[in-house]
Parts: sequence; C-alpha cells; structure tokens
Amino acid sequence: MSNTGENKMSDSDSSEKDIFDQIINHSRSMISIINRNYIYVKVNATFCQEHQIINDSIVGKSLADVWGEDIFSNNIKSKVDKCFAGETISYEASFNTPRLGQRYYEVVFRPLASGKPGIAHIMAETFDIHELRLSRQEALDKEEELRKIESNLPVGFIRCDPDGNLIQANDAFLRIMECPSDIPVRKMNLKNFYPVEVLFDIQIEQLIEFHSKTFGRIFLMNWNGDEIPCRISGFLAVDRSDRPSYIDFAIEDSSRELMLENKLLQAQKLETIGSLAGGIAHDFNNILAIISGYSEMLLEDLPKNSVLSDNVSKIQGAVLKAQSIINQMLTFSRHIEQEKIQVNVAEVLKETIGFLKSSVPDDILIKTRMSDKDANVLADPTQLFRVFLNLMTNAIQSMEEKGGMLSVSMVVMEGKLVQHELNRDIVADEYIFLTFTDTGKGMEPSVLKRIFEPFYTTREVGKGTGLGLSVIHGIINEMEGEILVSSGKEKGSTFYLYLPVSREYTIATEENEKRKKILFITGNKHESKILSIALEKSGFDMLYIADRKNLVRKLNMIQERPDLIIYMSESKQVQPEDMIEVFRQLKINIPCILITDDNRNMIEEKLLNSGIIKQHLIKPVSLKEIRNAIIESLS
Repeated sequence: MSNTGENKMSDSDSSEKDIFDQIINHSRSMISIINRNYIYVKVNATFCQEHQIINDSIVGKSLADVWGEDIFSNNIKSKVDKCFAGETISYEASFNTPRLGQRYYEVVFRPLASGKPGIAHIMAETFDIHELRLSRQEALDKEEELRKIESNLPVGFIRCDPDGNLIQANDAFLRIMECPSDIPVRKMNLKNFYPVEVLFDIQIEQLIEFHSKTFGRIFLMNWNGDEIPCRISGFLAVDRSDRPSYIDFAIEDSSRELMLENKLLQAQKLETIGSLAGGIAHDFNNILAIISGYSEMLLEDLPKNSVLSDNVSKIQGAVLKAQSIINQMLTFSRHIEQEKIQVNVAEVLKETIGFLKSSVPDDILIKTRMSDKDANVLADPTQLFRVFLNLMTNAIQSMEEKGGMLSVSMVVMEGKLVQHELNRDIVADEYIFLTFTDTGKGMEPSVLKRIFEPFYTTREVGKGTGLGLSVIHGIINEMEGEILVSSGKEKGSTFYLYLPVSREYTIATEENEKRKKILFITGNKHESKILSIALEKSGFDMLYIADRKNLVRKLNMIQERPDLIIYMSESKQVQPEDMIEVFRQLKINIPCILITDDNRNMIEEKLLNSGIIKQHLIKPVSLKEIRNAIIESLS
C-alpha cells in the first residue's frame, strides 16, 4: 500500500517537473539557474538558441568561464552576491549574442527558496529589450531636440491655468520679461504682465470661444515695469467635460519689428521733408542771391563809414547767415554731395574730443575707448568732425545741470554681424561702430521719434535752429552709413553710428601736376587740423604760420610765397587788422579766403570789405565748399 503511494507521488513529481521544464523552455526570455559556486546548473532552450550552443556545453561551467573573468568580476559578481543575500536584482546590459549580435537586455536575478535554510540557487532571467531601448532613446532624442528648439527660439512659450497661474515657462519668456532667476515659475501669474488685467480676461473669453487665437501686437510689462511690444498667440486645451484645462501661449518680443517699422516710417517722412526742404532751399537761395547782389551794389555807392553803409553790411551778414542755414538744409536733403577722401576716424574723433575738452564743465567726464585706430572711411573730414562735435555737444548740454559722464567708444565689426541693425540687403565688409553714451536727461518716446526732423528742437527759442541732428542724418546717409539712437527719460541717451570701412581707396592725381601752395592762418587748432589734413589729401601743399612776423617773412620770400591764403578769423596770432596792414605794406595780390562764424565783428567786416578777400565762407565749412572756393580763387 505504501509502495503504491510512494510511486504515485514520484510519478506526480516527475510530471510536475516535466511541465515546469516545458514552461521554462518555451519562455521567450533566456532563463538559467546558478548555484552558490557561480556555476550554471540549468539553462533553457531559448538561452541555448540565442547563444547557439547545446545544453551540455554550458551546464557545469562558471559565469567567469562563459562571460570572461573581467566582466564577471566587475559587472556580474556583486549583483549575484546580493541576490544570494535575498534581493531581487534588475539591471540593463548590452552584450553580444552569436545569433543577433550586440543588443540591449534586461537581466533579473531572483533568489530561489528551498526547504533548507539559506539560498542555494538563483534564477537569471534575461529579456531582449533592444527594440524598446531604441524606441525609448529615439523618444529621448526627439524630446531633447524639441527642448533645444524651444530653448534656442527667441519665442517665449508658457503654459498657464485659466486664472493665469503659470505652470511652465521656457527660458526665452523669462528673458523677454526680465524675470529674476530666483523666483519659481509657479509663483508667477501671467495677469501681472498685462498693463490692464481685464485685457487678459478678454483674451481668455476669446480662447474659450475659438480655442486658438492670434492676438497680434500687444504691449506687456516686464518684471521691471517697462512696456514691451509683444506678438501673442494662444491655444486652449479642454478636458473630457469640455471645460478649460490649460492655455498655451506663444509670446514674441516685437521690439525690433516695431523699431524697423518706425525707422521705415521715419525714413519715408525724412525723404518727403528732405525733398520739400531741398526745393524750398533752392528757391530761397535764388531770392538771397538777389538780395545779396543788390546790397553789394548799394554798399559800393554809400560812404564807407556812414550809418547806411553799416546797415547794409548787416543785411549782407543776415544773408550769409541765411545761406548757412540753407546749406544745412541742402545737406540734410542730400542735395549737396560731399567731397569724400579717405579719413582716419580715430584721428578725427581725437581732434573733436580735444576741441571740446577745454569747454567741458569740471563735473562732466569724457571717457574714450578706441580700438582699430587705423580704420578709415570715405568721407568729408570736416563734415565728420561736425557730426562728432554735434553729438558730443548735445550730450554735454544734456548733463549741464547735474554733471555726468560721456562715454565714446569705437570698434571695427564685420558687416554680416550688424546687418540686422542696418536692415539692408547689401552691406560693407566691415563697419566702424561708434557709440556716444551720456548720463543726461534722456528723451521721452515722443521726442525720440522726431529728433532727426529738420527744425525740431527742444531748446529755447533762439538757441537752436533744430537742424543739427537732421544734418547729421543727411551726412551719415551720404556716407552710406547708419545712425540710430536709444534713450529714456532720466536714463541718458546713446547714439550708434555705423560707418562703412574704406580699406583700398586712393586719390588719383596727375604726377606732373604742380601742387598749389596754400598758406593756412589757423584759428582753432583742432578744427584747422581737420581742414588742413583734408586739403593735403586733396593734393595741396600746406604752409602754416604762427604770428604776424612769420606772415611777413613768408610773403617776402618769393620762392616761398603761397598761391593762396586761407585765413580763419578766430586766429589769435594774426588779427584782421594785421592782414589789412601786411597786404597794403607789401603790395601783394594773393587771393585770400576768409572763414568766419555767421556772427562777425566790425573788424572782420572791415577785412571783408577791404578788397583782400576773394571768397568768404561761413562755418561749418565742407571740404567741397572750400575746394570750390580755392579753384574759383585761383582761376
């Protein structure tokens, strides 16, 4: 009876073992049983198929024999030991199988319990996760790619709930809104960036109705309270009950777009005003020519020292002043083409600063930073001097009340790096980039929009014509450069100049042409130096004298006698009466060009009417004006 029962139990155990073996062998994962000596006790059919071996060739071998001593010691042994201590260990591994090659697998070590104390065996189950791993890696790569796109795009992407509480925000949004880095995104509310919160509520209502909406350009307020023009689009997500779940917004800073639009409008406006100003200026020049001609004829018929003669002289002075203003209008409207030569910008800038320093108040500091000091541009140096002088004078005047600092910088930049600022399809290879930054009063947006308009000025009546910046605009445009400005009330102003670099320009002169000698009786040393450099580069030999004694000596020497004299009236070494006396004593007949301010004194009037002066120019004088005067005087 008992033998029969034992046989039945034995048969049952055998049957269960067969079923267990069939289950293991039909498993799609590789299964092996390992004992405490790290020896394979059993492997299933899948294991043998993957490694293309038979059962007997691996059973009885150690893990080190199969996988190599290094891999076993460094990667496998510690995990197996933990499993023998009772832990289930799971990890990913990559190894080579003869049938499929290098693939990714998930390996699980499970302790096998038995009736005896301790764990004698563990089961290793290995799953092929190669396709899953590749899919997961592909998804991660896509996610990283999208993250990079989101991070690199200059568009702010945010997600918020219907009440405006932010859930997510990318770096671009935080940059646009100048948000502090130490404040968590989830503590921000989009409503706080709207100047009027009701505008946000209106947008939400439209999104509830249409689910997606482009709102166009709207002004938002950044973290510091400054308004920023932004282009906004929104998308509303709903839950299964069709209730608003969250809203995604795309916010793009359109400050540059708005700046370019304003710049285009300003250019169109200035072009229209310029055409009008140019036409008016030409008509006024014709009228002034008649007034000037008849007043000169009248002056010849009047006694020299009479009251009427003095009155007519004042009429002529007013005509000259009007002609100076008209010439500025023509420069603004680009009706007067500049005479251009190769000019060292750093040299002109240095001379301008030197000219100003003597008149700058003690509480105003001029700071300069110049690199690439050999860079040249194609320009009229006297006009370039005028540009720098005007910009720096305006900056100093804006700081007169409280003092401050004027920072001037110059650097050469590649054209392609500044193309978006210039907004041009064709740019020069290189540009000289100059900035003039002051800490003065600054300008309100309404003033900033009009500063380049002719006759627009914020100064008191009688203290400015309003032509300064408009003329500068015309000069820079004629040089194929660009002038931009940024400013804020009580935040100072910065003017940005982009001047195309001229590397290879040379002046063609006839080798056999005799160079004319010009005696320059200088006034202000800085302004005179700019003008004399321009004339030297134009093909004239320049002679200079320091005082009346040298003037007499130079004129007495036949070989050294100049072909023409240029006299700047503010010369302290040689006075107008000295000129009259020297010319009469020596009885010489050399053409003389007089350069004065528009407000002349009586002695200058006397020199002008003495018959010595062949040409009279009113400052500021362009290179083309003085060259034309020289050619006419020598003809």
